[in-house]
Amino acid sequence: MNSLIEKKEGGRVTLKVTIPAQEFDKTYAQALKKVAREHNFPGFRKGHAPKPVIEARLGQPYILSEAASMAISKTYLQAMKDHEVQPFGEPEYDVEQIEVNKDFIYNIIVDVLPEIELPEYKGIKVVRNVYSVEDDKVDTILLDLQKRQAQLVAIEDRDVVEDGDYILFDFKGFIDGEPFEGGAAENYTLQVGSGSFIPGFEEQLVGKKVRETGEVAVAFPEDYHQEAFAGKPAVFEVTINEIKKEELPELDDEFAKDVSDKETLEELKQQIREDLQKQLDERSKVELEDQLLEDIVQRAEFDVPPKMVEIQVEHMLNDFKYRVEYQGLSWESYLEYSKQTEEQLKQEFEPRALKAVKNYFVLNEIAKVEDIKVSEEDLDQKLEEIAEGYQVTKDMIRDYYEQNNRLSDLVYDMVTQKTLQFLVDNATVEEKVVEPEED
Repeated sequence: MNSLIEKKEGGRVTLKVTIPAQEFDKTYAQALKKVAREHNFPGFRKGHAPKPVIEARLGQPYILSEAASMAISKTYLQAMKDHEVQPFGEPEYDVEQIEVNKDFIYNIIVDVLPEIELPEYKGIKVVRNVYSVEDDKVDTILLDLQKRQAQLVAIEDRDVVEDGDYILFDFKGFIDGEPFEGGAAENYTLQVGSGSFIPGFEEQLVGKKVRETGEVAVAFPEDYHQEAFAGKPAVFEVTINEIKKEELPELDDEFAKDVSDKETLEELKQQIREDLQKQLDERSKVELEDQLLEDIVQRAEFDVPPKMVEIQVEHMLNDFKYRVEYQGLSWESYLEYSKQTEEQLKQEFEPRALKAVKNYFVLNEIAKVEDIKVSEEDLDQKLEEIAEGYQVTKDMIRDYYEQNNRLSDLVYDMVTQKTLQFLVDNATVEEKVVEPEED
């Protein structure tokens, strides 16, 4: 066997492999024996039919195809090893010449990891944004906690609906005079003005009185997710049963005890502020790392294998599907509601997938050059941290990652973080205090 290598653009390599006629004839003979064992030939014991009978019954092209498969499986790995080709994904094969008593020639087309020429990646000038927590952000969190503890109480001093009220009401919808599925409910709770119903519906509830029945005339939007209703006019009979308002609990120490493990309101505020600051610090860290990585990737020279971008797009699509279905919505329903196809979603994901692949190659190469690795002690510590978060043992977490074949993913993430920290440590960082209006 001999082979030649031909590099192509886009991270694809073609190897031309030639197996001499004498060697391929031996493989052809082995293929004959194989098909003789797998097929029945009248008048002969299984595996003992002569060559002319097998060729006449199955046809020489069939046996040549078997011989080609056998020859490729025996030689393709050696061919890639000879030329130090490091593939990812499954290779493609293209038979160029296949005849008895002649050389067998085939091509291996394989995607390979690119050769990367790294630019200087130390001493890069970057800006670290410094954020601080604003008081109104703390107030917003407190208000959200109050709303979670709020109670709806009946309004006794008026019977006319106002914007922002919570109402309990009955409704029944009609299209062309006929009721439609999903268009009716009794004692339904709605905050008027929340935008929960189709445009124009809630505005017409303002001014209606308790225990009076009226009509609301609307049109379903042209892009409504249920095509049967899209663009159609509808009339709803509505009866207001009760008007309520949201009553928030007092902001005091008792409230703090109810919603947290803190004893006082001031302690709760401090905890909220610290949590928000952690988020802002993480944002600053990610922004700084993104600056560094973007600078290096733009100056690095390498071809991005299209196949790897395709794989990343598929990974992103599958992850998105999982999140959609985790929320209780079928994938088909989501596509119908969003009026998108899988191909359109893939096109949306492609720029992010390309960026992710470029980042992967650059970080991987820097880690290799700088010999950045994760020790067993590092891994143990990380597993311990994860275990503490889930309140389980470290062994249980390790078993989970091993059983789901995700331990290598965890190690890769850790190497990535160490590499990013290495870049930050070796950068020239200027701090910039970000004012609230710039945030």
